[in-house]
Amino acid sequence: MSTPRRSGSVPSRRSGPIALAATVILLTSACTAASPSASPDPSASPPFSPSVEPDPSPPSGPIVDPNPSPPPSTSGPAWEEVGSLTKPQEWPLSDYHALLAGTGRVLVVGPKTAELWDQGANAWRGTTALNKPRYEFAAIALADGRVLVTGGVNEEPRGGGEQAQSFSSTYVYDARPGHEEWTKVGLLATARTAPSIARLPDGRVLVAGGYFYTGPTEGRVDAPGIELAAYHAGTTRAAPGSGPLYDVDVPPSGYALATAELFDPTTGTWTATGPMKYARAGAGAVTLADGRILVVGSSDANVTGIHADAYRTAEIYDPSTGRFSLAGRLPDIDLAAIGKLGVTLPDGDPAAGPNGELVALADGGALLIGHLGWWKHQAEIVRDLRFDGATASWVEVGQPHAWAYDEAHSSSQSTPGSGRVRAQVASLIDGRVLIAGGEDGYQYAGTTASTAELYEPTTDTWIDLPPMPEPRAQGGVVLLHDGSVLLVGGSGGWDQEGTATRPTSAVRFLPAR
Repeated sequence: MSTPRRSGSVPSRRSGPIALAATVILLTSACTAASPSASPDPSASPPFSPSVEPDPSPPSGPIVDPNPSPPPSTSGPAWEEVGSLTKPQEWPLSDYHALLAGTGRVLVVGPKTAELWDQGANAWRGTTALNKPRYEFAAIALADGRVLVTGGVNEEPRGGGEQAQSFSSTYVYDARPGHEEWTKVGLLATARTAPSIARLPDGRVLVAGGYFYTGPTEGRVDAPGIELAAYHAGTTRAAPGSGPLYDVDVPPSGYALATAELFDPTTGTWTATGPMKYARAGAGAVTLADGRILVVGSSDANVTGIHADAYRTAEIYDPSTGRFSLAGRLPDIDLAAIGKLGVTLPDGDPAAGPNGELVALADGGALLIGHLGWWKHQAEIVRDLRFDGATASWVEVGQPHAWAYDEAHSSSQSTPGSGRVRAQVASLIDGRVLIAGGEDGYQYAGTTASTAELYEPTTDTWIDLPPMPEPRAQGGVVLLHDGSVLLVGGSGGWDQEGTATRPTSAVRFLPAR
Protein backbone atom coordinates (compact mmCIF):
# COMPACT_ATOMS: atom_id res chain seq x y z
CA MET A 1 0.00 0.00 0.00
CA SER A 2 1.41 3.35 -0.96
CA THR A 3 1.44 6.12 1.60
CA PRO A 4 -0.50 9.30 0.71
CA ARG A 5 1.39 12.49 -0.04
CA ARG A 6 0.62 15.41 2.22
CA SER A 7 -0.61 18.67 0.81
CA GLY A 8 -1.94 22.00 1.99
CA SER A 9 -0.80 25.43 3.04
CA VAL A 10 2.12 26.14 5.34
CA PRO A 11 1.03 28.39 8.23
CA SER A 12 3.45 30.09 10.56
CA ARG A 13 4.40 28.57 13.89
CA ARG A 14 4.19 31.51 16.27
CA SER A 15 5.15 31.01 19.87
CA GLY A 16 3.90 28.32 22.18
CA PRO A 17 7.15 26.49 22.80
CA ILE A 18 7.54 23.05 24.23
CA ALA A 19 10.72 23.48 26.26
CA LEU A 20 12.71 20.35 26.94
CA ALA A 21 15.57 20.08 29.40
CA ALA A 22 18.92 19.54 27.71
CA THR A 23 21.34 17.00 29.10
CA VAL A 24 25.06 17.61 28.88
CA ILE A 25 27.03 14.42 28.40
CA LEU A 26 30.71 13.88 28.88
CA LEU A 27 32.19 11.37 26.47
CA THR A 28 35.83 10.65 25.88
CA SER A 29 35.77 8.25 22.96
CA ALA A 30 36.63 9.62 19.55
CA CYS A 31 35.78 8.02 16.26
CA THR A 32 38.40 8.51 13.61
CA ALA A 33 39.05 7.03 10.20
CA ALA A 34 42.20 6.74 8.19
CA SER A 35 42.35 8.12 4.69
CA PRO A 36 45.02 8.94 2.15
CA SER A 37 47.00 12.10 2.66
CA ALA A 38 48.37 14.41 0.04
CA SER A 39 51.67 16.25 -0.13
CA PRO A 40 51.84 19.99 -0.87
CA ASP A 41 51.29 20.89 -4.49
CA PRO A 42 54.45 22.47 -5.94
CA SER A 43 52.37 24.10 -8.68
CA ALA A 44 50.23 26.07 -6.24
CA SER A 45 50.18 29.81 -6.86
CA PRO A 46 51.81 32.22 -4.38
CA PRO A 47 49.73 33.70 -1.56
CA PHE A 48 47.25 36.47 -2.30
CA SER A 49 47.91 40.00 -1.07
CA PRO A 50 44.53 41.34 0.07
CA SER A 51 43.49 44.79 -1.08
CA VAL A 52 41.42 45.33 2.05
CA GLU A 53 42.19 44.80 5.71
CA PRO A 54 40.75 41.57 7.17
CA ASP A 55 37.89 42.01 9.60
CA PRO A 56 39.10 41.07 13.11
CA SER A 57 35.61 40.36 14.47
CA PRO A 58 33.99 36.92 14.17
CA PRO A 59 31.12 36.59 11.68
CA SER A 60 27.59 36.33 13.08
CA GLY A 61 26.89 33.34 10.84
CA PRO A 62 28.45 31.15 8.20
CA ILE A 63 27.79 33.78 5.49
CA VAL A 64 28.03 37.41 6.54
CA ASP A 65 29.28 40.71 5.18
CA PRO A 66 32.38 41.78 7.21
CA ASN A 67 31.34 45.45 7.10
CA PRO A 68 27.55 45.65 7.50
CA SER A 69 25.79 49.00 7.49
CA PRO A 70 22.16 49.93 8.21
CA PRO A 71 19.63 48.76 5.61
CA PRO A 72 17.87 51.19 3.31
CA SER A 73 14.89 53.00 4.80
CA THR A 74 11.60 51.21 4.26
CA SER A 75 8.08 51.67 5.58
CA GLY A 76 8.04 48.09 6.82
CA PRO A 77 9.53 44.67 6.11
CA ALA A 78 9.37 44.04 2.38
CA TRP A 79 10.60 41.79 -0.43
CA GLU A 80 11.92 42.86 -3.82
CA GLU A 81 12.93 40.78 -6.82
CA VAL A 82 16.53 41.25 -7.97
CA GLY A 83 16.86 39.41 -11.25
CA SER A 84 17.58 35.78 -12.01
CA LEU A 85 20.58 33.52 -12.39
CA THR A 86 21.64 33.24 -16.03
CA LYS A 87 21.76 29.41 -15.84
CA PRO A 88 19.32 27.08 -14.06
CA GLN A 89 20.64 25.20 -11.07
CA GLU A 90 20.98 21.44 -11.45
CA TRP A 91 20.55 18.72 -8.83
CA PRO A 92 21.62 18.47 -6.11
CA LEU A 93 20.63 22.00 -5.09
CA SER A 94 22.54 21.72 -1.81
CA ASP A 95 25.78 21.85 -3.81
CA TYR A 96 25.28 25.54 -4.68
CA HIS A 97 26.76 28.16 -2.37
CA ALA A 98 26.01 31.90 -2.23
CA LEU A 99 28.80 33.98 -0.67
CA LEU A 100 29.93 37.57 -0.37
CA ALA A 101 32.73 38.32 -2.79
CA GLY A 102 33.74 41.80 -1.66
CA THR A 103 31.44 44.72 -0.92
CA GLY A 104 28.40 44.79 -3.17
CA ARG A 105 29.06 41.47 -4.92
CA VAL A 106 27.72 37.97 -4.35
CA LEU A 107 29.19 34.82 -5.89
CA VAL A 108 26.99 31.77 -6.49
CA VAL A 109 29.22 28.77 -7.14
CA GLY A 110 27.97 25.29 -7.99
CA PRO A 111 29.40 22.01 -9.26
CA LYS A 112 29.83 23.29 -12.83
CA THR A 113 28.93 26.99 -12.92
CA ALA A 114 29.58 30.29 -11.16
CA GLU A 115 27.72 33.61 -11.33
CA LEU A 116 28.16 37.09 -9.88
CA TRP A 117 25.51 39.50 -8.67
CA ASP A 118 26.45 43.16 -8.66
CA GLN A 119 24.26 44.95 -6.13
CA GLY A 120 24.91 48.38 -7.61
CA ALA A 121 23.82 47.30 -11.09
CA ASN A 122 21.28 44.79 -9.76
CA ALA A 123 22.40 42.34 -12.43
CA TRP A 124 23.53 38.70 -12.67
CA ARG A 125 26.17 37.43 -15.09
CA GLY A 126 28.31 34.37 -15.53
CA THR A 127 31.88 34.27 -14.27
CA THR A 128 34.76 31.78 -14.21
CA ALA A 129 33.66 28.35 -12.96
CA LEU A 130 35.77 25.87 -11.02
CA ASN A 131 38.22 23.97 -13.18
CA LYS A 132 36.45 20.61 -12.70
CA PRO A 133 32.98 19.51 -11.57
CA ARG A 134 32.86 19.44 -7.75
CA TYR A 135 30.07 18.20 -5.49
CA GLU A 136 29.57 18.31 -1.70
CA PHE A 137 32.37 20.83 -1.32
CA ALA A 138 32.89 23.40 1.43
CA ALA A 139 32.83 27.13 0.62
CA ILE A 140 33.15 30.29 2.70
CA ALA A 141 33.77 34.03 2.30
CA LEU A 142 37.19 35.11 3.53
CA ALA A 143 37.74 38.30 5.53
CA ASP A 144 39.70 39.87 2.67
CA GLY A 145 36.80 39.59 0.21
CA ARG A 146 37.84 36.42 -1.58
CA VAL A 147 35.91 33.13 -1.58
CA LEU A 148 37.42 29.80 -0.51
CA VAL A 149 36.38 26.41 -1.94
CA THR A 150 37.86 23.13 -0.73
CA GLY A 151 37.20 19.40 -0.64
CA GLY A 152 34.25 17.71 -2.30
CA VAL A 153 34.07 14.93 -4.85
CA ASN A 154 34.37 14.96 -8.65
CA GLU A 155 31.08 13.12 -9.35
CA GLU A 156 27.66 13.27 -7.73
CA PRO A 157 28.09 10.49 -5.11
CA ARG A 158 24.47 9.42 -4.90
CA GLY A 159 24.49 8.92 -8.65
CA GLY A 160 26.64 5.83 -8.11
CA GLY A 161 29.68 7.06 -10.03
CA GLU A 162 32.38 4.38 -10.23
CA GLN A 163 35.15 6.94 -10.81
CA ALA A 164 34.23 9.41 -8.08
CA GLN A 165 37.11 10.61 -5.91
CA SER A 166 37.28 12.96 -2.94
CA PHE A 167 39.18 16.23 -3.49
CA SER A 168 42.01 17.63 -1.38
CA SER A 169 42.51 20.63 -3.67
CA THR A 170 41.64 24.18 -2.57
CA TYR A 171 40.87 27.26 -4.67
CA VAL A 172 40.24 30.92 -3.87
CA TYR A 173 38.19 33.27 -6.04
CA ASP A 174 39.13 36.93 -6.47
CA ALA A 175 36.04 38.94 -7.46
CA ARG A 176 37.80 42.27 -7.97
CA PRO A 177 37.10 43.88 -11.35
CA GLY A 178 39.70 42.74 -13.83
CA HIS A 179 40.43 39.53 -11.91
CA GLU A 180 37.39 37.28 -11.44
CA GLU A 181 39.38 34.08 -11.45
CA TRP A 182 40.19 31.04 -9.29
CA THR A 183 43.69 30.45 -7.94
CA LYS A 184 44.86 27.08 -6.67
CA VAL A 185 46.43 27.14 -3.21
CA GLY A 186 47.59 24.49 -0.75
CA LEU A 187 46.15 20.97 -0.51
CA LEU A 188 44.25 19.54 2.43
CA ALA A 189 46.25 16.89 4.25
CA THR A 190 43.22 14.60 3.93
CA ALA A 191 40.90 14.57 0.94
CA ARG A 192 37.41 15.08 2.35
CA THR A 193 33.86 15.34 1.03
CA ALA A 194 31.02 17.21 2.83
CA PRO A 195 33.21 18.74 5.56
CA SER A 196 32.06 21.44 7.99
CA ILE A 197 33.55 24.92 7.55
CA ALA A 198 33.68 28.17 9.55
CA ARG A 199 35.88 31.26 9.79
CA LEU A 200 37.91 32.14 12.87
CA PRO A 201 38.12 35.73 14.20
CA ASP A 202 41.72 36.06 12.95
CA GLY A 203 40.69 35.24 9.38
CA ARG A 204 41.79 31.61 9.32
CA VAL A 205 39.31 28.92 8.27
CA LEU A 206 38.49 25.69 10.08
CA VAL A 207 37.48 22.60 8.11
CA ALA A 208 36.40 19.56 10.12
CA GLY A 209 35.11 16.07 9.43
CA GLY A 210 33.43 15.03 6.22
CA TYR A 211 34.09 11.68 4.63
CA PHE A 212 36.55 10.06 2.24
CA TYR A 213 34.65 8.74 -0.77
CA THR A 214 35.48 5.19 -1.80
CA GLY A 215 32.78 4.56 -4.40
CA PRO A 216 29.83 2.17 -4.14
CA THR A 217 30.64 -1.30 -2.81
CA GLU A 218 28.18 -2.76 -5.30
CA GLY A 219 26.52 -1.13 -8.25
CA ARG A 220 24.14 -3.74 -9.61
CA VAL A 221 21.97 -6.64 -8.51
CA ASP A 222 22.44 -10.11 -9.98
CA ALA A 223 20.41 -9.61 -13.15
CA PRO A 224 22.64 -7.92 -15.78
CA GLY A 225 21.71 -4.37 -16.65
CA ILE A 226 19.41 -3.76 -13.67
CA GLU A 227 20.61 -0.84 -11.58
CA LEU A 228 19.88 -0.49 -7.92
CA ALA A 229 16.89 1.82 -7.66
CA ALA A 230 18.59 4.20 -5.25
CA TYR A 231 21.43 4.80 -7.70
CA HIS A 232 18.93 5.35 -10.49
CA ALA A 233 17.08 7.87 -8.31
CA GLY A 234 20.28 9.80 -7.85
CA THR A 235 20.63 10.35 -11.58
CA THR A 236 16.99 10.92 -12.55
CA ARG A 237 15.80 12.72 -9.41
CA ALA A 238 12.39 11.11 -9.31
CA ALA A 239 9.87 12.80 -7.06
CA PRO A 240 9.82 11.55 -3.44
CA GLY A 241 7.08 9.01 -2.82
CA SER A 242 6.82 7.97 -6.48
CA GLY A 243 7.49 4.26 -6.06
CA PRO A 244 10.15 1.91 -4.72
CA LEU A 245 13.11 4.21 -5.33
CA TYR A 246 13.37 5.18 -1.68
CA ASP A 247 12.87 1.62 -0.44
CA VAL A 248 16.42 0.56 -1.38
CA ASP A 249 19.22 0.74 1.15
CA VAL A 250 22.34 2.10 -0.53
CA PRO A 251 25.63 0.44 0.40
CA PRO A 252 28.19 2.57 2.26
CA SER A 253 30.28 4.67 -0.09
CA GLY A 254 32.90 6.18 2.18
CA TYR A 255 34.48 6.54 5.59
CA ALA A 256 33.60 9.36 7.96
CA LEU A 257 36.35 11.62 9.31
CA ALA A 258 36.88 13.29 12.68
CA THR A 259 40.09 15.15 11.79
CA ALA A 260 40.27 18.92 11.29
CA GLU A 261 42.53 21.40 9.51
CA LEU A 262 43.14 25.17 9.50
CA PHE A 263 43.64 27.31 6.39
CA ASP A 264 45.83 30.43 6.61
CA PRO A 265 44.76 32.89 3.88
CA THR A 266 48.02 34.82 4.14
CA THR A 267 50.12 31.78 3.20
CA GLY A 268 47.55 29.69 1.32
CA THR A 269 48.42 26.59 3.35
CA TRP A 270 46.67 24.06 5.60
CA THR A 271 47.87 22.78 8.98
CA ALA A 272 46.42 20.07 11.20
CA THR A 273 44.55 20.93 14.39
CA GLY A 274 42.82 18.85 17.05
CA PRO A 275 40.18 16.32 15.89
CA MET A 276 36.52 16.27 16.83
CA LYS A 277 35.24 13.81 19.42
CA TYR A 278 33.07 12.16 16.77
CA ALA A 279 33.38 11.66 13.05
CA ARG A 280 30.72 13.84 11.35
CA ALA A 281 29.76 14.43 7.73
CA GLY A 282 27.79 17.46 6.55
CA ALA A 283 27.49 18.82 10.10
CA GLY A 284 26.43 22.43 10.61
CA ALA A 285 29.14 24.85 11.75
CA VAL A 286 29.05 28.50 12.83
CA THR A 287 31.32 31.04 14.52
CA LEU A 288 29.93 32.05 17.90
CA ALA A 289 30.09 35.60 19.27
CA ASP A 290 33.13 34.74 21.42
CA GLY A 291 35.08 33.41 18.41
CA ARG A 292 34.70 29.70 19.11
CA ILE A 293 33.28 27.35 16.47
CA LEU A 294 30.13 25.33 17.11
CA VAL A 295 29.66 22.10 15.10
CA VAL A 296 26.31 20.32 15.36
CA GLY A 297 25.05 16.87 14.47
CA SER A 298 25.76 15.07 11.23
CA SER A 299 23.93 14.56 7.97
CA ASP A 300 22.47 11.24 6.87
CA ALA A 301 25.51 10.75 4.63
CA ASN A 302 25.85 7.24 3.21
CA VAL A 303 29.13 6.49 4.96
CA THR A 304 30.49 4.25 7.69
CA GLY A 305 32.04 5.37 10.96
CA ILE A 306 29.37 7.80 12.22
CA HIS A 307 28.40 6.93 15.78
CA ALA A 308 24.74 7.35 16.74
CA ASP A 309 25.71 10.02 19.28
CA ALA A 310 27.20 12.17 16.51
CA TYR A 311 23.67 12.90 15.29
CA ARG A 312 22.52 13.96 18.77
CA THR A 313 25.44 16.03 20.03
CA ALA A 314 27.43 19.18 19.32
CA GLU A 315 31.07 20.17 19.75
CA ILE A 316 32.93 23.45 20.20
CA TYR A 317 36.35 24.24 18.77
CA ASP A 318 38.43 26.66 20.83
CA PRO A 319 41.03 28.45 18.66
CA SER A 320 43.14 29.28 21.75
CA THR A 321 43.71 25.59 22.50
CA GLY A 322 43.19 24.00 19.09
CA ARG A 323 40.87 21.42 20.65
CA PHE A 324 37.23 20.34 20.43
CA SER A 325 35.04 19.67 23.45
CA LEU A 326 31.51 18.30 23.60
CA ALA A 327 28.84 21.00 23.76
CA GLY A 328 25.63 19.39 24.89
CA ARG A 329 23.17 16.84 23.64
CA LEU A 330 20.15 17.78 21.54
CA PRO A 331 16.93 17.44 23.56
CA ASP A 332 15.10 14.13 23.49
CA ILE A 333 11.73 14.13 21.74
CA ASP A 334 8.88 14.54 24.22
CA LEU A 335 6.51 11.87 22.89
CA ALA A 336 3.85 12.70 25.48
CA ALA A 337 3.80 16.37 24.55
CA ILE A 338 3.52 15.52 20.85
CA GLY A 339 0.71 13.11 21.70
CA LYS A 340 -1.23 15.94 23.32
CA LEU A 341 -1.02 17.75 19.98
CA GLY A 342 -2.78 14.83 18.28
CA VAL A 343 0.12 12.83 16.84
CA THR A 344 1.39 9.45 18.04
CA LEU A 345 5.06 8.97 17.15
CA PRO A 346 6.79 5.57 17.09
CA ASP A 347 8.98 4.47 19.96
CA GLY A 348 12.73 4.49 19.45
CA ASP A 349 15.09 7.07 18.02
CA PRO A 350 14.34 8.43 14.55
CA ALA A 351 16.79 8.29 11.68
CA ALA A 352 18.70 11.48 10.92
CA GLY A 353 17.22 13.66 8.21
CA PRO A 354 18.33 17.14 7.13
CA ASN A 355 20.46 18.55 9.94
CA GLY A 356 18.90 22.03 9.88
CA GLU A 357 20.17 25.56 9.28
CA LEU A 358 22.55 26.90 11.94
CA VAL A 359 23.11 30.60 12.72
CA ALA A 360 24.87 32.39 15.57
CA LEU A 361 23.05 34.64 18.03
CA ALA A 362 24.34 37.87 19.56
CA ASP A 363 24.15 36.44 23.10
CA GLY A 364 26.86 33.89 22.35
CA GLY A 365 24.48 31.07 21.52
CA ALA A 366 23.08 29.73 18.26
CA LEU A 367 19.80 28.74 16.61
CA LEU A 368 19.20 25.53 14.65
CA ILE A 369 16.14 25.72 12.38
CA GLY A 370 14.50 22.67 10.78
CA HIS A 371 16.27 19.77 12.51
CA LEU A 372 14.49 16.64 11.29
CA GLY A 373 14.17 13.06 12.46
CA TRP A 374 12.14 10.40 10.65
CA TRP A 375 10.83 6.87 10.96
CA LYS A 376 10.73 5.27 7.52
CA HIS A 377 7.19 5.15 6.10
CA GLN A 378 5.80 5.96 9.56
CA ALA A 379 6.46 9.45 10.86
CA GLU A 380 8.75 12.47 11.10
CA ILE A 381 9.33 15.44 13.38
CA VAL A 382 10.83 18.87 12.65
CA ARG A 383 12.19 20.93 15.55
CA ASP A 384 13.87 24.28 16.11
CA LEU A 385 16.57 24.25 18.78
CA ARG A 386 18.49 26.94 20.65
CA PHE A 387 22.02 26.60 22.04
CA ASP A 388 23.16 28.41 25.19
CA GLY A 389 26.87 29.15 24.87
CA ALA A 390 27.33 29.78 28.60
CA THR A 391 25.93 26.41 29.72
CA ALA A 392 26.58 24.37 26.55
CA SER A 393 22.97 23.18 26.60
CA TRP A 394 20.07 22.96 24.14
CA VAL A 395 16.31 23.61 24.39
CA GLU A 396 13.45 23.55 21.93
CA VAL A 397 11.94 26.85 20.79
CA GLY A 398 8.66 27.40 19.02
CA GLN A 399 6.31 24.50 18.39
CA PRO A 400 7.62 21.26 16.84
CA HIS A 401 5.89 19.91 13.75
CA ALA A 402 5.15 16.18 13.73
CA TRP A 403 3.44 13.94 11.22
CA ALA A 404 2.53 10.25 11.39
CA TYR A 405 0.85 7.77 9.05
CA ASP A 406 -1.69 5.28 10.37
CA GLU A 407 -1.43 2.35 7.97
CA ALA A 408 -4.30 0.48 9.60
CA HIS A 409 -6.73 3.27 8.77
CA SER A 410 -4.93 4.69 5.70
CA SER A 411 -4.88 8.09 7.34
CA SER A 412 -2.33 10.57 8.69
CA GLN A 413 -2.03 12.87 11.67
CA SER A 414 -0.14 16.15 11.93
CA THR A 415 0.37 18.83 14.54
CA PRO A 416 -0.84 22.42 14.01
CA GLY A 417 1.49 24.76 12.19
CA SER A 418 4.40 23.54 10.11
CA GLY A 419 8.05 22.72 10.18
CA ARG A 420 10.64 24.40 8.02
CA VAL A 421 12.96 21.82 6.49
CA ARG A 422 15.71 23.38 4.35
CA ALA A 423 14.55 26.92 5.10
CA GLN A 424 16.63 29.98 4.20
CA VAL A 425 17.93 31.44 7.46
CA ALA A 426 20.06 34.49 8.30
CA SER A 427 21.01 36.50 11.40
CA LEU A 428 20.19 40.18 10.91
CA ILE A 429 22.29 43.11 12.11
CA ASP A 430 19.82 43.84 14.93
CA GLY A 431 20.16 40.31 16.31
CA ARG A 432 16.88 38.92 15.04
CA VAL A 433 16.81 35.87 12.76
CA LEU A 434 15.07 35.66 9.38
CA ILE A 435 13.47 32.30 8.55
CA ALA A 436 12.02 32.15 5.04
CA GLY A 437 10.44 29.40 2.96
CA GLY A 438 11.39 25.77 3.46
CA GLU A 439 9.41 22.55 3.21
CA ASP A 440 7.00 21.12 5.77
CA GLY A 441 7.77 17.53 4.77
CA TYR A 442 10.66 15.22 4.02
CA GLN A 443 9.61 11.68 3.11
CA TYR A 444 6.52 12.52 1.11
CA ALA A 445 7.10 15.83 -0.63
CA GLY A 446 5.53 18.31 1.74
CA THR A 447 4.47 21.74 0.60
CA THR A 448 7.15 24.34 -0.17
CA ALA A 449 6.43 27.62 1.62
CA SER A 450 6.51 31.28 0.62
CA THR A 451 5.85 32.40 4.20
CA ALA A 452 8.52 34.03 6.37
CA GLU A 453 9.08 34.90 10.00
CA LEU A 454 11.45 36.75 12.30
CA TYR A 455 12.67 35.12 15.51
CA GLU A 456 13.34 37.56 18.36
CA PRO A 457 15.94 35.90 20.64
CA THR A 458 15.56 38.35 23.54
CA THR A 459 11.86 37.54 23.99
CA ASP A 460 11.77 34.07 22.40
CA THR A 461 8.94 35.13 20.08
CA TRP A 462 8.09 34.73 16.37
CA ILE A 463 6.88 37.57 14.17
CA ASP A 464 5.00 36.96 10.91
CA LEU A 465 6.39 38.70 7.82
CA PRO A 466 4.89 39.42 4.40
CA PRO A 467 5.24 36.34 2.19
CA MET A 468 7.93 36.05 -0.44
CA PRO A 469 6.90 36.52 -4.10
CA GLU A 470 7.04 32.73 -4.60
CA PRO A 471 7.82 29.55 -2.63
CA ARG A 472 11.42 28.48 -2.20
CA ALA A 473 13.61 26.16 -0.15
CA GLN A 474 17.31 25.24 0.28
CA GLY A 475 18.73 28.16 -1.71
CA GLY A 476 21.62 30.46 -0.86
CA VAL A 477 21.31 33.19 1.79
CA VAL A 478 23.62 36.20 2.19
CA LEU A 479 23.48 39.09 4.67
CA LEU A 480 24.51 42.13 2.60
CA HIS A 481 26.53 45.12 3.73
CA ASP A 482 23.42 47.32 3.98
CA GLY A 483 21.64 44.89 6.33
CA SER A 484 19.28 43.44 3.73
CA VAL A 485 19.31 39.71 2.91
CA LEU A 486 19.68 38.14 -0.53
CA LEU A 487 17.93 34.81 -1.20
CA VAL A 488 18.87 33.05 -4.42
CA GLY A 489 18.33 29.70 -6.10
CA GLY A 490 16.85 26.64 -4.47
CA SER A 491 13.68 24.69 -5.11
CA GLY A 492 10.16 25.93 -5.72
CA GLY A 493 8.64 22.56 -4.85
CA TRP A 494 6.97 19.92 -7.03
CA ASP A 495 4.11 20.34 -9.46
CA GLN A 496 1.21 17.91 -9.80
CA GLU A 497 3.16 15.76 -12.27
CA GLY A 498 6.02 15.36 -9.77
CA THR A 499 8.34 17.69 -11.68
CA ALA A 500 10.68 19.93 -9.69
CA THR A 501 10.17 23.67 -10.09
CA ARG A 502 12.58 26.57 -9.53
CA PRO A 503 12.03 30.09 -8.22
CA THR A 504 12.08 32.43 -11.20
CA SER A 505 14.15 35.15 -9.55
CA ALA A 506 16.37 36.03 -6.63
CA VAL A 507 14.76 38.17 -3.92
CA ARG A 508 16.01 40.60 -1.30
CA PHE A 509 14.51 41.05 2.15
CA LEU A 510 14.42 44.63 3.41
CA PRO A 511 14.01 44.85 7.20
CA ALA A 512 11.86 47.64 8.61
CA ARG A 513 13.57 50.70 10.12
